[in-house]
This record gives sequence, C-alpha cells and structure tokens, in this order.
Amino acid sequence: MTVLVTGATGMFGSAMVDALDRAGVEVLAMTRRESSAEELTRGNVTGVVGDLDDPASLPMLMERVERMFLVSPMHADLGRREVAAIDAAVAAGVDQIVKLFGAVRHEGDPLDVQHQLAIEALRACDVPWTLVSPQTVMETNLLGQTEGIRHENSMYGSAGDGRIGMVALADCIDVASIVLQSAPAQWSGRNLEITGPAALTYTEVAEQMSLAMGRAISYVDMPEQEFAAMLIEYGFPADDVELQVLCHFRQMRLGKADLVTDTFEELTGRPATSIRVWTSAHLDAFETD
Repeated sequence: MTVLVTGATGMFGSAMVDALDRAGVEVLAMTRRESSAEELTRGNVTGVVGDLDDPASLPMLMERVERMFLVSPMHADLGRREVAAIDAAVAAGVDQIVKLFGAVRHEGDPLDVQHQLAIEALRACDVPWTLVSPQTVMETNLLGQTEGIRHENSMYGSAGDGRIGMVALADCIDVASIVLQSAPAQWSGRNLEITGPAALTYTEVAEQMSLAMGRAISYVDMPEQEFAAMLIEYGFPADDVELQVLCHFRQMRLGKADLVTDTFEELTGRPATSIRVWTSAHLDAFETD
C-alpha cells in the first residue's frame, strides 16, 4: 500500500509522513518544490512534486497510490485546492481519502465555508472517506506562545473565558495513521473528532503549564483587534491573521471549542495527552535564555 500525503512539509503533513514511515508504509510526500522533494526522500518516503493550484500535476501522482491523506494550509482557496485533489483521486480510483478537518465549531465562517466545499465533494464521491478532526492543537497554540513565555512568563490571546479541549498533534496523527492502515470501509463516512482529556480556559491552561514548568505562567486576555495588532507588529502576515488566528480565538471565546471526546482512547486504547503531560515533554521550547 502507498499513501499520498499532501502538504508534506507542513506541521500535519510532515508528522503524518514520519508516522507512516515508522510504520513501514510506503509514502509519496507531496511538495511544490523539487528541492523539498529531494529532502523528503528517505526510507519508505519518496518526495514528489505536485501543486494543488495546478490540477494537471495531480493525476500522475494519484495513479501511483492507493490512499490519500489530504491536508492543506488555512487559506481562502482551501476548498478549491482540496476539491481538485479529491477529483483527481476519484478519477484515479484510489481506495480511501482521509481529510484533515477540525472539531472547533466554525459554523459558516469563511474557513468553514472552504472546508465544506471539500466535504461536499467527498460526500458526492464513491470513494470511502473519513474526516480526522482535531480540536485546537497544542503545538499550534502553545508553541506559538514561546517568546512570551520565555521572556515574560505570559501568554496572550483573545479567548476570554472560553473552554478549549486542546489536543496534542501526536494524538491526531496516531488516529489518522490507524485509519489509513485500516480497511477503508471501517471508518468510512465518519468524522473522528480528536480532543484532549478536558476543556480548559486559557487561564487554566496557563496554570497546568506552570505546574509542568515549575514557574508561574499567566494568560493575558486582549480585545481581538488589539491582539491582531500585536501579532502584526511582531511580524505575523496581516493577510493571514484572520483565517490562521483570529477566527479560531473568536470561536474559543464564543464557547465553540469546548468539545471533549473519547475518540482517541477508543482507537488507541490510551488516554489523550493532557496539557501538563504535553508541556513536560516540551520543556526545552519554553526554557529561558
């Protein structure tokens, strides 16, 4: 069996490539650049060039695989890009499509509209498909706070008192890896929502991180526009701040990120990773200079 992983140099894509490689699964790791494809090639992994913005580059890759893990950056063209990949996979007769979605309830905002375009294409096709839907991911949200934690013992955001079922990246990848190595029909049509073991406010997250680090970490809540201005001042691209940051914090603040499921334990037999355990495993990232 060979699996095509789109977005193979991104956070989810690269972690998925590594997990399948360790499991002995043959992987085509897709990237837009030839130099990156060469760097990705090792062991069971072959780096290949393909571009979701160039549908003509996809059919030859789909012909070489039985399954696809579909992930693409949060972008205004996400839906169009993923539909192109789905169409190419269906035309090539792949056996399974696993798409990364999300468990935060965006409910009609621009990011959700884009995801729904791809999900509609999946529902209309005759290939077994599964959604793997992480709740708010610890790596994205907490590693993004490293500078504030290192130098000020503080985290910043606009989540208010909203509760968040933050999940570890590794837990999400474990679930997706299991699905991609199972019979396609086993999880067909399901949305596997993966969360941490509890829904905590950002203040409570800071308390758990404090216990793991042995020093007090505080959470500073900010009005959304002030938070956006701070991000842009520190170099975050202004064009990306809405889809990649603000729309997520907005849903946290509105209580739409509080889902907690036992899906991870159901599939793996292990408890989901807690904030404190995750922080203990990432202490080096938060050490002061």
